[in-house]
Amino acid sequence: MKRRSSYLLPLLLIIILAAGCAKSPDTTSNIVLPVGTFTGQFTRIHLNLYTRKLDTTYANLTLTMAAATGYAITGDTTKHAGSHGSYVVDGVNIAFSDQTLPTSTTSTTSPTKIHLNGVYSYIYTTTSMQITFSNDTLIYSYILAGK
Repeated sequence: MKRRSSYLLPLLLIIILAAGCAKSPDTTSNIVLPVGTFTGQFTRIHLNLYTRKLDTTYANLTLTMAAATGYAITGDTTKHAGSHGSYVVDGVNIAFSDQTLPTSTTSTTSPTKIHLNGVYSYIYTTTSMQITFSNDTLIYSYILAGK
C-alpha cells in the first residue's frame, strides 16, 4: 500500500502543476463596442489652485455612437463643443478622437469649449453610458441614459 501512494503523490502533483500552467482562455473577444444614443448630463469640476474654489459647469448632451460612423455630441453646446469623430475601447478605457478639435490647439492653449477627446474610463450597458476623466484639478463626467 505504501508503494502505491508513493507513485500517486508525484502523479497528482504533476496533474495539478499541468492544470495551473494551462493557457487561460482569451477574454479580449468579450469586449462589447458601445453603440446607441444616450442623453444626460455632462459635468466639469475644476479646482482653481489659486483660490482653492471649485468651478462647476453643466451641459445636457446627446451622445450618438455607431461602429461604422463613430460618435457625435449634440445638445447644449454653449459650454461643450458639438463634435464628432472615432472611438475605440479596451473594456476599461474608451479613447475618442475628435475630428472637430482645432488644429491650432497646443499644450499651452486650450479650446474655448470642452471637446470629447482623449482617453476616458467608461461603464457601458445597453441602457446607460458613464464616461469619466480626472486628474489633480479636473473632473469630466458624462452620466447618460440610453434612448
